[in-house]
Amino acid sequence: MKATYNDFLEANPNCSGFIDNPHAKMIFDFLNEDETIIKMLDFADKDKPALLGCVAELEALYDSIESPQLDLNDKFTRTAIGRMIKVIVEPFGYVVTKKKNIPRGVDTKYFNAASCYGMGGAATMRIVKRVEEI
Repeated sequence: MKATYNDFLEANPNCSGFIDNPHAKMIFDFLNEDETIIKMLDFADKDKPALLGCVAELEALYDSIESPQLDLNDKFTRTAIGRMIKVIVEPFGYVVTKKKNIPRGVDTKYFNAASCYGMGGAATMRIVKRVEEI
């Protein structure tokens, strides 16, 4: 089963301030979309920060929120987003391997470093890619 927002909150009690935050939930839901997960894990498989798979879309989503109830300029909020990603990719067997700076040339407004992931945990989910005739 895919991770839920409640899984994120339970795994990170120090993020309890986000429990009723609709914008934190919106960001989690974006990160937890199948397409976003696939993009993040594609970068993880290349030993790059998973966040690189969606950082542009994530920042655009955040910037589109009128009067956001969270602040991506805040280090704790950015860390919370990293924790969301960690909870989301764990069911696929991915664990944090290291933290890396965001490479030069990647246009990011709020993030300067993110976690890399590799296989190492017990997987309960998998991504299946296939070619099908339509």
